Amino acid sequence: MSELVPVAVYPFRGDAEVARAHLAAEGIAAVVVADDEGGLNPGFYARYGVRVLVRSPDLATARSVIGPPSELALDPQLIEAMVAHSGFCYPEEACGLLAADESGAVRMVYCLTNVDHSPNRFTVDPAEHYHAWRHAEANGWTMAGSFHSHPRTEPVPSSSDVAGALDPDWWYVVVGPVAGDTEVRCYRIEHREVIEVAVRRVG
Repeated sequence: MSELVPVAVYPFRGDAEVARAHLAAEGIAAVVVADDEGGLNPGFYARYGVRVLVRSPDLATARSVIGPPSELALDPQLIEAMVAHSGFCYPEEACGLLAADESGAVRMVYCLTNVDHSPNRFTVDPAEHYHAWRHAEANGWTMAGSFHSHPRTEPVPSSSDVAGALDPDWWYVVVGPVAGDTEVRCYRIEHREVIEVAVRRVG
């Protein structure tokens, strides 16, 4: 029997069951597993830990069926780290990377140096990028996205942000305006098409 591997992870069981139903309609068997199931109401999950598992040979097809997650679930501490780093770097743009485990849950935010030292563009320090990648790899994580700040403008990808977004599977998080009512927003960017996804605080 093939190994079961996670194809997606959701904050609530209902979302995971919908994904399982979509997969079943395409002839792909899937299992829903909740890492924190239990309590007085086993049907409710307050944490980001309800996984949909499929057989490893079905993984690529399953991903194409259910598509990318419609929201990014983040622990408030990770959100606070991005906001704090953005404030520390102000008036320059801050930047960093997001690492996720095999289920897709974001486990680490790497707050890195913007070598451009600019208020309207960023480039992650290559040496720091490498060390972050090595740390993630050592923990069994993969790089799943990036974040940067907009010091004085809305947290919407600029034309240069869109042009630099090369991985359609990544989360692109923008924090801004740092000088104002700061928001943390997230996007998928594919072939220059920008799709906003919700940011859900969990944990």
